[in-house]
Amino acid sequence: MKTILTYNKIVWMFVILLIFTGIFTYFQLPKREIPEINVNVASISTAYPGATPQEVERTIINPLEEELLDTVGIDEITSASTTGFGTITATLSGDVNTETTKAQIRQTVSDVSRNFPDEVQNPSVNTDLSTSAVASYHLLADNRSSLYNLRNVMGEWEDQLTSIPGVDSILIKGLPEEKVSVTLDNDRLNENQLAPFSVISTLQEEISPSAIGTEKNNGEIKQLVFTKYTDIEEMEKLNVGRSPEGESIALKDVGSIEITNQNVDDLISYDDQSAISVTILAEEGVNISALQNQLTDRMEGLSEELPSGITVDRFYTQSTVIDEVFSSLLTSFSISFLAVIIIMILGLPISSALLVALAIPISIIIGLTPLPYVGVDLNQISIIGMIIAIGILVDDAIVVNDNIQRRFQLGDDPLEGTLRGVKEVGKSIITSTLMIIFSFFPLTFLSGTNGDFIRALPSVLIFTLIASTIIALTFIPTVQYVRKRRRKKRTKAKNGILGKVFDRLEGVYADRILPLTTKKPFITAFAGLLLCVLLALLVIRIPFEFFPAADRPEVTISIENQQGTTLEDTEEQLRDMAGFLESADEDVTETAVYAGSGLPNLFSSGLNRSGENTGQVLVRIDREQSSATAFMNEWEEPLREKYPEAEIFLETIVSGPPPSPPVQVKIQGSNIETLIEEAKNARQMLSEVEGAEIATINAEVQPFIEYRPDRSVLTENDINVDQVTSQIQLANSGVPIGTFDNGIDRLPMEVIIDDGVEEGVALDQLNILSQNGNGPPEILSLNEIITTDSTERIGVIPHLNGERTITVEAYPEEGMEQTFNPSANETVEEIENQLPEDYSLVKSGESDARTDFFVEVAKLFVIVLFLIYLTIAIQFNSLLMPLLITGTVFLAVTGAIVGLFVSGEPLSFLAVLGIVSLSGIVVRNSVILVEFMEQNRHLYKNRVEAVIEAGRTRMRPIVLTSLTSIAALSPIIYSGDVLFKPLAISIVSGLLFSTILTLLLVPSFYLIITKQKNSE
Repeated sequence: MKTILTYNKIVWMFVILLIFTGIFTYFQLPKREIPEINVNVASISTAYPGATPQEVERTIINPLEEELLDTVGIDEITSASTTGFGTITATLSGDVNTETTKAQIRQTVSDVSRNFPDEVQNPSVNTDLSTSAVASYHLLADNRSSLYNLRNVMGEWEDQLTSIPGVDSILIKGLPEEKVSVTLDNDRLNENQLAPFSVISTLQEEISPSAIGTEKNNGEIKQLVFTKYTDIEEMEKLNVGRSPEGESIALKDVGSIEITNQNVDDLISYDDQSAISVTILAEEGVNISALQNQLTDRMEGLSEELPSGITVDRFYTQSTVIDEVFSSLLTSFSISFLAVIIIMILGLPISSALLVALAIPISIIIGLTPLPYVGVDLNQISIIGMIIAIGILVDDAIVVNDNIQRRFQLGDDPLEGTLRGVKEVGKSIITSTLMIIFSFFPLTFLSGTNGDFIRALPSVLIFTLIASTIIALTFIPTVQYVRKRRRKKRTKAKNGILGKVFDRLEGVYADRILPLTTKKPFITAFAGLLLCVLLALLVIRIPFEFFPAADRPEVTISIENQQGTTLEDTEEQLRDMAGFLESADEDVTETAVYAGSGLPNLFSSGLNRSGENTGQVLVRIDREQSSATAFMNEWEEPLREKYPEAEIFLETIVSGPPPSPPVQVKIQGSNIETLIEEAKNARQMLSEVEGAEIATINAEVQPFIEYRPDRSVLTENDINVDQVTSQIQLANSGVPIGTFDNGIDRLPMEVIIDDGVEEGVALDQLNILSQNGNGPPEILSLNEIITTDSTERIGVIPHLNGERTITVEAYPEEGMEQTFNPSANETVEEIENQLPEDYSLVKSGESDARTDFFVEVAKLFVIVLFLIYLTIAIQFNSLLMPLLITGTVFLAVTGAIVGLFVSGEPLSFLAVLGIVSLSGIVVRNSVILVEFMEQNRHLYKNRVEAVIEAGRTRMRPIVLTSLTSIAALSPIIYSGDVLFKPLAISIVSGLLFSTILTLLLVPSFYLIITKQKNSE
């Protein structure tokens, strides 16, 4: 320390260097709304046109799952087999190299897909699902055909936008892909006695590559090329057979070929116009605000080049949300900073208050420097960490400054007073800082999305606290040392604006309160503990809410109609719903309709399963008149009554990771019919639970037409099943035959027969040749071979880790969570007991996630207490004294419970973390108080007097440090931020309660412990 004081200017230059480094880091840090959350998930999707869910399960899902389940690094596999489509989602372990696992997944899918039938399209593997949406735009027109003509324009847009540094990819919804469609005329085929599959074979030969090698001629090697048709118009001239008269038949004689649109996955409308959605996704770690500026400039240029009648509307920008969030938080930050300065001016001399206040921005700026190296950016979580830090990091500076001033008042010269002032409290400051770090450091190990979401808060606090400790032990002493040396004459000590008030408080505390409480320490200690225990029981009366709804204007309405509903019918229903809400609720400012796969991932709301029967409506509310929560409470039931045939859910953006359903039950078994019956029974039982609002299952039956072949006719005519199914597929959905590649475009190519009907299959128009061998082939129509019957079967077959699994989800009514959850758990046990043999139940949902969270936090809390205990034991070389100091944590927890109960705030995720973080904040007051009691034992005649004088000396800094922390967080309480308000209340009330009881109870407990030690 003496060297630091001697070379004080070097210390100041070093601090200035760190400040400039921190400022540079600030401008380099990406800014976003919430922290990036790692999604260790891989998605595999495969199309099998025309296949039933059972065929997709057997052909695609089962082979893939069998191999993927053996892949190291995969925690869980879920899948869904639907009509013509199969999807698999693999959740990866967090303790393995995810890139290696993802590479193994891609290789496994590639190997297994080689054995798929030719009709199965190549699987799509997506292992990068963590991209963040920067902005989303709507291209609007009066009709969809105008939008569909923009396909080439959209290709140019994608090239232009992805060329911007920081843009990862572009997601376009509502624009169908193109295909080459060959339509064969069934009558013309029959007239020319031409089999459709001979035409298909000719087409496949024409579009397949022909590698015919090279030829060596006169010492020169030449590549041989076989010319094939590469133009659609040329393909019409392709010879596909001969007529009965022996004439050549071209493709155009029996059909047509053209480039058409594939079936569209989404129908989007906005502001009564048809729309295409364009969403820009950012790379990881990009500064969203800076990227948005580039996007805006580029979009303005691209929009000007659009055809007339096409307009562009900016639907969403993350930078707008970031600006709003940062504006609110920075306002709270400024108010907190000013409040802390005012508190210090009231209790400290103005010069000392300003010096200590200077430590706040210096510590925060320096604390920014390590953030990029631990993957932390600037978001609302890291900003709130800085606000919490404002009230904590001045504690060290206050204690050091106060003790140096005290030594000067005792007559020490500048050097001796500074050295002794730092030495007396230096060990306690380092210890208390370590304890706060220990209280926050375990939070960085929270697992899953919750850990990713909150990790920025402890990281910011830890680095700013380390910076504040360095400033308190170096910068503050050097400034006070230089100021004292330059002072020519001894001045009278100043104690701040409220110095006399604090003097009186010290007198009342030391001369009246402490003699009373220390007279009978056992009674004082017992009464204090009893009060805390009784107040702590209030926790059972506090509601729990994992993450609250954010104060945002968006409400997402998700609907699922009965299986078999067409996409057009779904869109019509959603548009009717949007129009109904706009006319019935004047607080609705705008709506957007997304029929099909739903909205892009903009508002933390996605469809668990999507298809033509699903969709979403985005509703924006005027927040000055209402709120998203109020809108949902008002309209959820009326919408369900108006549209009873659909499952309807209303949700808004949650201030945290997407939540799980309150109760989720997964029933597993082999027989799909039995499984669906058990799932329906579970849904019925959960919907009857008291407080239940709705229960759903993820698998329903849908209408099917069953084709039943006459096996005897097939046998008599030597017709195999494949011939019949191929004919039906050809007339119904078409047969994919490969890829048409002209060197510029690669388009899927399919062949379909026009059987004369727009919907369904005309069996009487489709013929097949008899192969009985007894004479010339006989022509049979399919209606002579097949009978049809309408039936119902399951429309989707879900799996969990390779087993058929149907999921039942249940949701409580608003405000009935406390009643619903216990009753639902009992019902789940009853459901499990009723399951048939060989059927099992797996329970999950938010209640289980909550239990897992509390178990994990409890473990971390025990680790925190152990680390704090160990640190104090080393400092005091005692095993009993740490028990006294760590006991103040219970006082803080009690205060936090009281604060949440009185304010009516829920025990949320951040409230629990606030309680955990209190453990390190509150013990520092006890450490400083007990340390002075220990020092005074050698200066005073008896223990009581030593305790009283220690209380007199440390009462002011203890109160000041607590008041600064309370002042820093109070603006958060009154700002109304739903996410951080419970955190602020738990810390403020815990600090207030523990500070008062620390001053009252710790002296009594100290006397009890020292008496016990002396008796031993």
